[in-house]
Order: sequence, then C-alpha cells, then structure tokens
Amino acid sequence: MKFPIVTYVFLGLFLVASILQLAFAFIENQKLRRKEKTLCMMMLGIASVFAFPDQPLIYIGAFLAMIGDWCVLRKKTFNLGVVAFFLGHLAYIFECMFMIIGENNIRWFHHVIFILAYIVVALAMFAGCKRFTKHSMLNNIAQSLYFAILAVYIPVFALAIKVVGSYIFLSLIGAVVFIVSDSILVLNHFGAKFKRHDFYIMLTYLIAEFLIVLGFALTLMFR
Repeated sequence: MKFPIVTYVFLGLFLVASILQLAFAFIENQKLRRKEKTLCMMMLGIASVFAFPDQPLIYIGAFLAMIGDWCVLRKKTFNLGVVAFFLGHLAYIFECMFMIIGENNIRWFHHVIFILAYIVVALAMFAGCKRFTKHSMLNNIAQSLYFAILAVYIPVFALAIKVVGSYIFLSLIGAVVFIVSDSILVLNHFGAKFKRHDFYIMLTYLIAEFLIVLGFALTLMFR
C-alpha cells in the first residue's frame, strides 16, 4: 500500500505547524500559540484523509482532536472539547479493534476484559476525583470516563501487537505518551504549576497523536 504524495505534503505541514506551536509554547506567547494550535491536528487530519480514505475512524479521530483543541481554548466550550477528545480516543480504539477482528483472532472474553477494565478504572478515577477535588458530580463522572478510556488504550493496543503485529507498537507508545500528556495537564491544573507547562503538554500531546497515526499508517502500508 502506497500513500499519495499529497499525504506527505500535509504531513510536512503538520510537522511545521507542530514546531511553531512548540516554539510559541516555549517562549510562552499565548496569543500566537492559541491562534496556531488547531493547525497541527488539522494538517494531520487532512494527511490521514489522503492516506486512509477507506479507514475513516483514523482521520475522524484526528479531526475530533482538532475540534477538542479549539474548544478547550474557551471556557464556555471547554467541556465540549473534552467530549471531542473522548470521542477521538474512541475512534482510534475502535479502529484498532477492527484491525484485530479482521485477523479473526479476537475471542468473546477479550471484549469482556476491555469492558471490565474500563468500568474498574472509571470507578477508581471517580473515587479519586470525589475525594481530592471539589468538582460537581457531573464533572467527576466526565473526568472519570475520560481518563478510563485512556487506560483502555493499553490492553487494546497490546492485544493488537500480538494479533496484528507490524508497527502497531508505535500506536501503543503513542497511547502511553498521551497518558503522560494528560497527567501533566492534570498536575498543572490541580496546583503543581511549573514554568512552560504548555510546552510540555503540547510536546507530549503532538508526539502521542503522531505516533498513534503513524502506527496505523505503517501497519496498513506493510500489511
């Protein structure tokens, strides 16, 4: 499977936009950083459209991340941004699940394990949010569901490495880096503030998104 040249053009634009975003975050120029932020995932999303026209969940995941980037910049739409990120994670996870199912090596109990893992992590996160934060019940539930879906990345991509093989391990690394990125965000939000936190959040976030998509791309290319 070969990708059209236009894919690499937009991938290059994604890298340029990412470098600019990290530069603005490093010098803590919030005005330029906020204006340029959505371009990163927009470019990666467009590159994914040309690379995977028959794999819509991949570019849907990227575009949902772009929408999330835009929404979280504004207090009124922050919760919509969290929903967009949540749905983007689901898109990547379902794409990975479909790859596994396509190999006809997934058993019914694998689904049960994923569901139980999600419920257990969500309950644990909810207990932690309820104890250590002063947020409303609705916010605690939303945060718990969001971070639980991040935890589900690990068993899903780990199973894909065993069943699908190839380069999907890059997506697993991306999922782990995503958890690191959101952990930095949470630490900063709840008081452990440090200089250039936006730089470290965006660095890990962009690496995570790139690795997840790259893992899918190379796996499909060399299938």
